[in-house]
Amino acid sequence: MRKRTKRNFFWKIILLLLMTAALAAAVFAVFKRYIVPRTASILNHVTDHANVSDERSEPLKDASEIEIDEEIQEQLDKAEEDKEITEHKDTVSVDLIVFAGQSNMAGWGGDASKAPKLTEGAGAEFRAVSDPTKLYTITEPFGFYENTETMNDMFMKRGSLVTAFVNAYYKETGVPVVAVSASKGGTPSTYWATDVVGDDVVTRYMNAKTWLVENGYTIRNQFVVFLQGENDVIENVSDSQYLADINTFSSKLFYKGIDKFMMIRVGRTISDASIYDRISKLQTELCRTDPRFVLVSVLLSKLDESYMVDEYHYDQDALNLLGEDAGVNAAYFAKTRHDPEFIDPLTGEMYEPIYYEGQ
Repeated sequence: MRKRTKRNFFWKIILLLLMTAALAAAVFAVFKRYIVPRTASILNHVTDHANVSDERSEPLKDASEIEIDEEIQEQLDKAEEDKEITEHKDTVSVDLIVFAGQSNMAGWGGDASKAPKLTEGAGAEFRAVSDPTKLYTITEPFGFYENTETMNDMFMKRGSLVTAFVNAYYKETGVPVVAVSASKGGTPSTYWATDVVGDDVVTRYMNAKTWLVENGYTIRNQFVVFLQGENDVIENVSDSQYLADINTFSSKLFYKGIDKFMMIRVGRTISDASIYDRISKLQTELCRTDPRFVLVSVLLSKLDESYMVDEYHYDQDALNLLGEDAGVNAAYFAKTRHDPEFIDPLTGEMYEPIYYEGQ
C-alpha cells in the first residue's frame, strides 16, 4: 500500500511538472507574440524629439496662372467623375490609401503618356484639396491639382506610380482603391514632422474618409503608402532624428484611424548607387521591428541608373515597375495580414519581420 502511494505521488509530481512546463510555454508564446514586438521597435531607442522648426511652406499658385503642358492637360481632362464606383457605391467596399512622400512619389521624373491605363473599376481619386465633393477616375499625373500653401509641388508632377499600384492591388484583392495625394518634392523628415504638414495630410485623409462614409461607401482598409528619405541624406539628418520625425508624423495618422504605414524604400542617384543605404537600412529595420509599419517594396535597390531621368528622379518605366511591385505586396498584406517576405538586394538575405499580426 505504501509503495502504491509513493508511486501515485511520483506521477502527480511528474504531471505537475508537465503542466507547469506547458503553462510556461504558453506564457512565453504570449510574451513573444504580444510583448516583445511592442518593445522591439527601434523607435523605442530614439531619444531625439521631432524637429518641428522647419515648416517649409510656400505660397500656393493658382492653376489658372500656370502654363500646363498640352499632353499633361489632355491626360488631366480625361479625369471625369468615376461612374464605375459611384453608381455601385451601396454595394462597394473600398480601401482608402494616402500616397505620401517627396518627388519620386509625386512623379517629378514621370511621363503620364507612358503610365498604364487604369483597370476598369480598380479605383478612383478623391481630390481632398481641389474638389472634395466627388470621386474622379485616376489619371496621370496623379494629384496634379492637390496643392496647398503647405504642400505645393508647383505643378511639377509628370506621372506617378499610383495607377500601376492601384491596378496591381485591385488585381490581387478585387477591392477598389480610393487614392488620396499628399506629396511634395524636396522634403526631408523634418518637414513631415511639423504640425502644419501633419495636419495637412490628416485633413486630406479625414476629408476622404468622411466623404466616403457619408456617401454610403464601406471602408475596409486605411493605409498610407510612403516614399521619402532622399533629402535626409542630402541634408545629413541623423538616424535618431529621422526616426523621431517619422514617429511623429505617422502617429498623427495612426491616431486618426490609419491601419498601417506602408513604406517604399528609397533607391539611388545616377552617380551613386549606395548613397541612400543608411536611410534604406533604417526604413528596413523600422518595418522589421514595428508591427505598425510594413515594407512593401525594395525594388529601387535593384534598378540601375538607366531608369533615371536626372540625378535624383526615376522615369515612368521605373515608376510603373515600382507601383506594380508595391501594389502586389500591399495586397498580400491586405489579404493575409502578413508582411511580405523577399530577398533584400542590399544584404542578399531574406527579409523577415519579427512580428506577424494574425487575422
